[in-house]
Amino acid sequence: MQTNIYIVNHPRSPQDKQVYMQSFCEAWMAQGGKAVEQSQWMRHRLVRHLFKMLALSPLPLRRKGKTFLVCSRGGHLLKSSLPYLFQGDIIPMLWDCWPSTWKRLERDLRLLHCKLCFITASDVGKEFARRLPGVKFVHIPEGVDITDYQAGKPLAERGIDVYELGQKHKYFHKKLMDGRLEDCCKFIYNPQNPDKGALMMFEDWSTFTQKVADSKIVISFPLCMRNTREDGGIDTLTMRFWEGMLSRCIIVGHCPQELMDLIGYNPVIEADFVDPCSQIRHILSHLEDYQELVNRNRAVALEYAPWEKRMPLIFQTIEECGG
Repeated sequence: MQTNIYIVNHPRSPQDKQVYMQSFCEAWMAQGGKAVEQSQWMRHRLVRHLFKMLALSPLPLRRKGKTFLVCSRGGHLLKSSLPYLFQGDIIPMLWDCWPSTWKRLERDLRLLHCKLCFITASDVGKEFARRLPGVKFVHIPEGVDITDYQAGKPLAERGIDVYELGQKHKYFHKKLMDGRLEDCCKFIYNPQNPDKGALMMFEDWSTFTQKVADSKIVISFPLCMRNTREDGGIDTLTMRFWEGMLSRCIIVGHCPQELMDLIGYNPVIEADFVDPCSQIRHILSHLEDYQELVNRNRAVALEYAPWEKRMPLIFQTIEECGG
């Protein structure tokens, strides 16, 4: 690994309720990658605005020969690259690149003169490779820090029957509510928000992971099945599926094709949209039939989910592109 490559680190804080960028940075550093800490003063809105105006000005960027690996959501790349875009080249590592962000993302990639970009959604990488043929887009499947997740007790000994994990599938959720599922089992969902799942109901990351590990069933759908207007049909793997697999939960929903391609089978019980309450009740009354599946899912996730597994490809690609 060349010595002038630095990741812009996202250190964890007690208030964090999502740690996908944080865990990626931790894996980079654990594998010997160098890091710089985020500038505290860049968190002030006025400072960010002034730097953004400077970056968007016609003045040429003055760089100092370093390269920064910048973690960002698709619509925030320019903001996430400040002030490092004035100090060196930028290599993006991108999540959440939904079509609503594409216009801004294309602008930022051109403005930053990016030559290499890592991206978690393979379909988006293919689309941008067509739009920007001078940029090398490399698909890096979503990963996690596997030490964040507990194996939990056997299914029959868990205290939560159903946990609606991640954002809701509105139709499926309505069918569960119409069928009064919560009357017959302990069902965790977010009653305050019609779109969001129950993740943000808990005060910290540790409490969330404990709740997942105490759940028999988690409900999880890729965004392309929940909101086609936002995502444009992009079917991509998210950390929610790794969370369910590592916690030995029965996952009910739909499996992203990226996950099946990666591990070679479908770890998800495909949702019954006609009578989901009967499906859930049947599963809860036959938990012993699913213990072998969840055991296998955890073993496979331990092998395929760690960010550390992706680092050799990332390091090698950066070297091949000239560091």
